[in-house]
Amino acid sequence: MSDIDDLPYEVHTGRELELMLSGVKPLAYFVDEYPADPCEEIIPEASFHEHVQSGKLEKREYVETLAGAPPANRKDLKGFRCVLYARPNEGWRIDAYIDMKARAKHSGWSEDLERLEGRLLGYEDWQTDAWIEMLLARPQAKNFPWLVRLAAKRRLQNA
Repeated sequence: MSDIDDLPYEVHTGRELELMLSGVKPLAYFVDEYPADPCEEIIPEASFHEHVQSGKLEKREYVETLAGAPPANRKDLKGFRCVLYARPNEGWRIDAYIDMKARAKHSGWSEDLERLEGRLLGYEDWQTDAWIEMLLARPQAKNFPWLVRLAAKRRLQNA
């Protein structure tokens, strides 16, 4: 059991298509290394294909190139392939998501961007609150500058 299992809601991971077709989820985002062999478990394009072809979903993809040199153990890595799906009336979320990722590349990730990502993906504010609390409680939180800043801000507020 992971800490995700302890959240007071079910995350969308692995259920994106089902939730999108039922109208619950407006946007799905998948990312994989680039170049990479297509992997349905990472980016489930085959599962989404017929729904894109029929117009039930929109699809957009792009590659985020690495800002610097690839890691020593992955000299072939050029970046990350990003694939987004949206319901037809929610296509604006794709543009907003891409814009959010571009802003994060320049300014770094933040609590505001984490909350925006949650809203764009169809999570409610209370779910994002629970998600952020889970992230803050993880030992790895110290490895993410935005979580370190958020924890420090909260300590000051509670002092």
